[in-house]
Amino acid sequence: MGVCPGSMWPALGCQETQQWLPGSCKALSRVGAQHGSGTLSLLTMAATRGQALGSLLSILLLGLTAGRPFISLTGPSQRTTPGNLVTFNCTTGPFSSRDFNVTWMKGRHKHPASAQHLVINDKGDYSITSKVWVTLARQDILLGITCKVTHRVPKEPRRKTMNLSQGLQVVPTLKITTKTSGTHIHVHQRVNLTCHASHFYPSHLRLTWMENRHKVQTVESPQVTRNPDGTYSLEHTWLAEAALEGREFACWVVQDEQPPVQANITLWAQEPRLGKGRSTHSSSLQGPLQRSEPGTSIQLTYMSSGFPSCQVTVTWLKKNLELLKWQTQVHANGDTYNVTSRVLVPLRADDALSFVQCHVDHKSIPVFQKTITLNRYLRVSPTVTVSQSSSSSDLVAITCHVQRFYPQSVHLTWIESCHIFKEAKQFTSKQNSDGTYTLESLHLVNVSGQGSERVLTCKVQHEAQPPIQANLILSTAAHGIYKPIGSSGPQMPVLCLWLSFWASRCCW
Repeated sequence: MGVCPGSMWPALGCQETQQWLPGSCKALSRVGAQHGSGTLSLLTMAATRGQALGSLLSILLLGLTAGRPFISLTGPSQRTTPGNLVTFNCTTGPFSSRDFNVTWMKGRHKHPASAQHLVINDKGDYSITSKVWVTLARQDILLGITCKVTHRVPKEPRRKTMNLSQGLQVVPTLKITTKTSGTHIHVHQRVNLTCHASHFYPSHLRLTWMENRHKVQTVESPQVTRNPDGTYSLEHTWLAEAALEGREFACWVVQDEQPPVQANITLWAQEPRLGKGRSTHSSSLQGPLQRSEPGTSIQLTYMSSGFPSCQVTVTWLKKNLELLKWQTQVHANGDTYNVTSRVLVPLRADDALSFVQCHVDHKSIPVFQKTITLNRYLRVSPTVTVSQSSSSSDLVAITCHVQRFYPQSVHLTWIESCHIFKEAKQFTSKQNSDGTYTLESLHLVNVSGQGSERVLTCKVQHEAQPPIQANLILSTAAHGIYKPIGSSGPQMPVLCLWLSFWASRCCW
């Protein structure tokens, strides 16, 4: 039989033969390796490097335990978000025969194992490493993964449990709320802004308040509250001051080395009112608290009070063209009148440079005019693709294209086989003619001496949205065959692609 592609055992200087093991993946290798004065024979599925390393871990454990009974359970080296696949490895031994059974439990339910590696020492004792793949979910914070091994000797099963929360990261959802003493916000009035970060894990994070894109306060490890599902939530309040020209406030939350999640709000103050008999109307123009995607509509609201008569007209224009979906109401308030006008503004991807004007006339005389840009309310998600070109015989240039997004801030990460690397060259984002931005990141891959296909992933985090990623299969064995997988939606697990690929080559 042929050796499965990608096997690392020849690099260890071992002699290979093939053997079949029932109850596991079909193609298995028998490897003889020197260990002290004895010889270990290793039966392993020849597949990815991770499986080879898992078998090496078995050998090391055998050496460290010196024949004493043991069981170990290892999990992912870094946290990942719900929807992604992670691996757990259970190693135990020694046993006098192959008459044993490995059972995996996720919480109270059985979970199928993916692969097994059997180790036989020179005394004829057996040890085994079993691997399992788990798709994480937010509700897994309170669950554990258990490896249970039964054998006729000893009769008592060996078991080891690890909390799934150790490999899980749940990104918070953010919003900002306001609490004022009255119905209107006046100039220089102090307003309590509360940032609500809900359902995140683990508990440690850093919170930052921004005013007009300038940092005003940073809180390390703010006080949190534990939720019944095991996640955490927090509320943090900042005392802000309103101004006529409007001030934009943002709450940023950062978990570990992850890109920040943020929520925004703009405070508008009303014009001051004069004394009785000399009063002038007070007004405000407000929009939504959160950004919206193209294809949706946002509501802008104009509110004013103190008009001496009801002859008030409000006109809304977008790029100097009158908007159709608006409604104005005039209500008596004692001797004066209050006006409320609302308009629905459809958003487009090219509205980053667009503006809306509100014109107010009293008895055909202009009394209020304000222009508001739509970029503060617009969020355009990027399109992410990956391409390749050859720089030399051994180097391949892989480029991640992040196109037409707004606002400008994005966080780009390169991943290969679930490991993040930071050697890529990232260029400064460029503004397009429609106000959106484009960004490229270049990564040079050395393909010399590689004998297996590699999966490269470009992962982009934009605003508080789920990450967008694009994948590329780099076939180094074929010297020049590159398979772009294209852009995927949020939480598309690379591990799943990798597992499916090797399963098709080694197992069937």
